Amino acid sequence: MRVIAGKNSGAVLETIPDRKTRPTLGIVKEALFNILGDKVIDAEMLDLFAGSGSLGIEALSRGAKNVVFIDNNSKCVRVIHKNLNKFDFGVKGSAYVRDAYKTINFLANRNKKFDIVLMDPPYDTKEAKKILNNPRLKDILNSKAILVIEHSKRNTPPCSNIKELCHIKSKRYGDTILAIYGPKPHSST
Repeated sequence: MRVIAGKNSGAVLETIPDRKTRPTLGIVKEALFNILGDKVIDAEMLDLFAGSGSLGIEALSRGAKNVVFIDNNSKCVRVIHKNLNKFDFGVKGSAYVRDAYKTINFLANRNKKFDIVLMDPPYDTKEAKKILNNPRLKDILNSKAILVIEHSKRNTPPCSNIKELCHIKSKRYGDTILAIYGPKPHSST
């Protein structure tokens, strides 16, 4: 797995030799960052279900200000630390072994806000829906925040009960769908 663009373009990432971890395919990662575009520059980002940290490292390479990586697997977090150190991103990234749902509450209690939240939960689980409907999720999103969920084509994008957040669009890349969420547009009356 490689960094696609930015100051570390072409660099090889350390990965997890574990069948339970499903890395984001290069074509999907490239599409994701084409969608995000310049919004990544100077962004505060949260990478949930981070795995090897590929998405967050890509964001740092493209100019993100800071990325918080969360994964409940300690092997994944060790690999993220290796990747952060390899590219000298230690001061711009931090990785923690934590449950993603509980992390939302933890970060909200500390008034931490993000411009972009990336979620790549295990396919065929209810994790994305659970997090998307966490009432504290809105507390960690800046006013123009974008949330992206990677999920299987076999599943529909999860709906959110959070009134400040709506599904904007979905894009399919082979067996993978990127579902994009953002603030609900204000109606003018």
